[in-house]
Amino acid sequence: MSATAVIRRKLRPLVQILRSSDERRDAFWELRRRVGSEPSLPEPRIRNVLVVCLGNICRSPFAERLLATECPRLLVHSGGFEARDGAPAESDAIRVAAEFGVDLSDHAAHRITIADLEWADLVVGMTGRHHYTVRDRWAAHTPKVRLLGDFLEAPPHAIADPWGCPEAEFRNVYSQIRLAIERLSARLTANSMSPP
Repeated sequence: MSATAVIRRKLRPLVQILRSSDERRDAFWELRRRVGSEPSLPEPRIRNVLVVCLGNICRSPFAERLLATECPRLLVHSGGFEARDGAPAESDAIRVAAEFGVDLSDHAAHRITIADLEWADLVVGMTGRHHYTVRDRWAAHTPKVRLLGDFLEAPPHAIADPWGCPEAEFRNVYSQIRLAIERLSARLTANSMSPP
């Protein structure tokens, strides 16, 4: 392989980031989290949590069900920015979620509305672009947004979309979600027991 080909191959990920505003947003958020610390939770007490992703058929339904199990005092819902209302969970998501003890067979996708954001005390996204999507569409609700991966101890903090990937990628993503939910749920449990 020529030196030029090697350089092109090594620069390809950087070029992809520079071409896509979503990729830039994700990269910026990842860098911000790596140099920063785990975020605080919104105040005051959290009772309603909205977990979001793009289509609401892979990541957010799995995270919603895990979080609802871990924090039964909270009301937890999920939705997608581009969800097709009523769509079932992805078939690979259903199979792999079952390996983690989560049943997604009855899930029906829901497109996020302003009413969902008004209801939520905390909005949990998966990647930097989700934070910026809320900021761009519903700016007043931006202070409620946290990214699930921000509660992971080690990078990468973004929780990538496994849609269209092999089941092994679903397992990796769901393992990452489970670890983040464990840490987030401990914080939310402490928050729910604090004085109002």
